[in-house]
Amino acid sequence: MDGMNRYRYVAHFGLIALATVLATVLGAVLGIGCGAGAGGHDGVVRTADGAVVGVQYDQETGDPVGLERHRRWSDRVGQGAQPHGDVAFENLAALGYTTVLSVDGAVPAVDAAKKHGLRYVHIPIGYDGVPDDAAARIIAAVERSAGPVYIHCHHGRHRGPAAAMVARITVDKISNDDAVASMKLSGTSPKYEGLYRDIAQFVGVSAAAKNAVPATLPSTVLPKGIQANMVGVDRSYTYLTQSRANDWKGVPDSPDVSTPHEARMLWEHFRELRREPKAKAHGASFIGFAKDSEKSAIALEKALRANNEAATELAFSQVKNSCNACHKQFRN
Repeated sequence: MDGMNRYRYVAHFGLIALATVLATVLGAVLGIGCGAGAGGHDGVVRTADGAVVGVQYDQETGDPVGLERHRRWSDRVGQGAQPHGDVAFENLAALGYTTVLSVDGAVPAVDAAKKHGLRYVHIPIGYDGVPDDAAARIIAAVERSAGPVYIHCHHGRHRGPAAAMVARITVDKISNDDAVASMKLSGTSPKYEGLYRDIAQFVGVSAAAKNAVPATLPSTVLPKGIQANMVGVDRSYTYLTQSRANDWKGVPDSPDVSTPHEARMLWEHFRELRREPKAKAHGASFIGFAKDSEKSAIALEKALRANNEAATELAFSQVKNSCNACHKQFRN
């Protein structure tokens, strides 16, 4: 089986069945549940070392495969990075989750989640804080879910943890200080002052925001304008980063992705970004960063098509530096 040297299976189906029977018997006799999470019984079967039966784990990180930076805070709330691949949703289901909540701008993999009995809820937020209306929806998603909710952003470090803490303060009744400490533990950068501010001061949502929550929360919110372009930039940049890690020989898990084409898509997104009214409203400095990034991405495409490794590395580093400088001024 491919990947056996990297992944371990906690148990085969026979062990799952045996463990389930034993857990059920013990539960009936001793009054205990199948397994305990951070905040109590989480309804999953565990081995003696605490691993969840049926979940594939990455031996290097200890995370469930496809779920980087996974943290299960309580019976109701977990968090992590964007799920990657079918195995991620398989693991989420095995971990007992029933709902996946994305606060990232990218369109969620709704069909992949549905295949494993998971429902997606999409509530995009920015890096500047958690608005009242978004907080109300996050809370509603957790309160309405039939089981635990996995909350994620893109990397699982900043927006996702903040959203998870909104839910935990309300549903798990933790203190604001504990919530802030949990964000720090998750690696949320102190540069995102708005996220920390909103969690430190969160006391609930207004009646107006609560009443405005729709009866059915959407599984997909299509990005528009500047957000749509930034989602496209992020997608192409991620593909390029993965290809670079593979010596620019393509994206290992996505053979249909053309690296030079993604470089072209990258500069196209930067070009469109400069035309957006909201981008222009950020001022000349923001437009300058976008223009520099576009120029470097054009050079990257040319270098890739010419198989010029030195020029490729130089152009990619220029794109990266330009993006980091822009983030430092306008996102951080």
